[in-house]
Amino acid sequence: MKLNELIDKITQDFPEELAESWDQVGIHFGSGSNSIKKVLVALDMRPEVLEEAIDKEVDTLILHHPPIFKKIQRFNTDDPQINMYAQVIRAGINVYAMHTNYDIAEGGMNDLLAGQLDLRNVRSLSPEASFETPGLGRVGELPRALAREDLIQHLKEKLQLEHLITIEKNPKAQYQTVAIIGGSGSSLMGKVVHQDVDVFITGDITYHTAHDLYEYDLLTVDAGHYIEHVFIEEMTRYLKALNLPLDIHASTTSTNPFVIE
Repeated sequence: MKLNELIDKITQDFPEELAESWDQVGIHFGSGSNSIKKVLVALDMRPEVLEEAIDKEVDTLILHHPPIFKKIQRFNTDDPQINMYAQVIRAGINVYAMHTNYDIAEGGMNDLLAGQLDLRNVRSLSPEASFETPGLGRVGELPRALAREDLIQHLKEKLQLEHLITIEKNPKAQYQTVAIIGGSGSSLMGKVVHQDVDVFITGDITYHTAHDLYEYDLLTVDAGHYIEHVFIEEMTRYLKALNLPLDIHASTTSTNPFVIE
């Protein structure tokens, strides 16, 4: 089948039109008219992922994070990022990214994360959301209110983390209502603090934003960007369920650059 045929199937559930205006979803390398047979699903395109793709002789990468965000001023392969682009071109591998359209869509990233945490009565973070445009972020309730220590343990277990970064001025006796935004969601804290939530979970919170969040009556958890690795397993399952004439593989390469020592 052609890459465009696969994209047509995917975008029935995760329309590119849902993506934020600044986002770079779609084909980054290759052509929609290329014939495809073997697909590797990954969170990011990094040199190690590309090596895995070449080793497995795949012709297509399906990614969550777009590999090209900034304009390329020079194609100097002394730059590791540019060299990676050159490698993927030489290997003839197609690369398709589905980012905020996957985050926003029903059944996408934020619904997956809410499901991981066992949240109930899940709704959009955006009051103006509709079925067609559900918006970034989800809010839901834990099955029961938890004391702080139990909550932290629950988050570590469900998000597969050994450590959490927390921001909180006045700890509560119990926590139940949770807002979650995969990736870097602190820019939406204005919506979060007006939702009467006990916990706000996202990643990539800056120092000064943390100061702002510290003054609100909630526990903020920086769980890191890599919690989005749930994309790999779920998108692999999704693609296999389409029953297309494709050999689908899940990447086994970790692209988390952070190590806690």
